[in-house]
Amino acid sequence: MNKVYVDHNCSICSTYGDWISKHDTELVIESQEMLSKQEYELDTLVFKTDSKNYYYSDAVIMSIASLGGFYKFIYVLKIFPKKIRDAVYRVLSKNRYLFN
Repeated sequence: MNKVYVDHNCSICSTYGDWISKHDTELVIESQEMLSKQEYELDTLVFKTDSKNYYYSDAVIMSIASLGGFYKFIYVLKIFPKKIRDAVYRVLSKNRYLFN
């Protein structure tokens, strides 16, 4: 069973959780507070599958790709180096409360 852990105090995070759960009714949306202390302190979206956990930009890409069909085109973002994708993710994440 796939799970996405979001910060429910963040409107961007909550909106993402609502959007993805509408497209995958079997996907479980949980609060970041349900994560282990180590994962919670990462302060990132977390996507967990039965076999692997994804963090930062990989969590976004893999959770969207898991929807299948057209959404698999999100894999094209993997052409950018992970360090760059994660740096962009961290800037947006750090400033996410400015968008509330």
